[in-house]
Amino acid sequence: MSTIKSPKKLTRTRRRTKLDKVLAGELPQKQKNIRVACDAGASPQKKAKDIPVIIKKKQKTGKPQYIVRDDYFYEAKRLGYRARSAFKLLDIQEKYNIIRTGMKVLDIASAPGSWLQVLVKMVGPTGVVAGIDIQKIAGFGHQNIHVFQGDVFVTEPIIEFLKGHDIVQVDCITSDIAAHTTGQTGVDQYRSVELNLAILDIADIFLRKWGTLVLKVFVGEDIDDLIGPIKDRYAVLHKCKPKACRERSFEEYFVCQGKKD
Repeated sequence: MSTIKSPKKLTRTRRRTKLDKVLAGELPQKQKNIRVACDAGASPQKKAKDIPVIIKKKQKTGKPQYIVRDDYFYEAKRLGYRARSAFKLLDIQEKYNIIRTGMKVLDIASAPGSWLQVLVKMVGPTGVVAGIDIQKIAGFGHQNIHVFQGDVFVTEPIIEFLKGHDIVQVDCITSDIAAHTTGQTGVDQYRSVELNLAILDIADIFLRKWGTLVLKVFVGEDIDDLIGPIKDRYAVLHKCKPKACRERSFEEYFVCQGKKD
């Protein structure tokens, strides 16, 4: 008859649990960034998985957090706008009342088309809105919105496009244009200035006398290179940052009123 041996009595060393090691500061290398919340008198028999774990939060920086889908994003979806940028133009209109019923408006760099959606409501059925972008702009179903895919800095096709819709000059030009960013603040701001100088030249051709031009600008140390030519061409320059602009963004909008020639 075989004899059943009694189990060996575990020593204190073998009975040490993961909790004991945690409390003794003997965590493995990969677990050293985890803090354990427990009392000094917690039972050593408590399983490690039952211990509440607190993850250290990242330190906040001085720069506001970039939130892709913010309140303006969801509100734009709810109202049927193609982008949250629609609220920037609505805010500009509320402050300066630049668009009125029956106007002819040219929107530069229109894709995906949220500014066109806002503009067509402002000008009403008697007005006309034309949009130009190097990217294709999906149709709207409005007879008084005309879109053209092409380079906004090649003027001959634009002239033909506008003439085809009985537009010789417009009452207002709007632009939400921005170059592809590099992440280098100085470079991006200078590119913004260059783009807007080119749009000033476009406005010389297509904007009627005393008309209004709206520009999106990344403000930096080169901004005076743009402000000077604007003041030469326009009677009034307003600078504003609509509420829908992100806090961390350097962008502002220049409302240039009263084209001189």
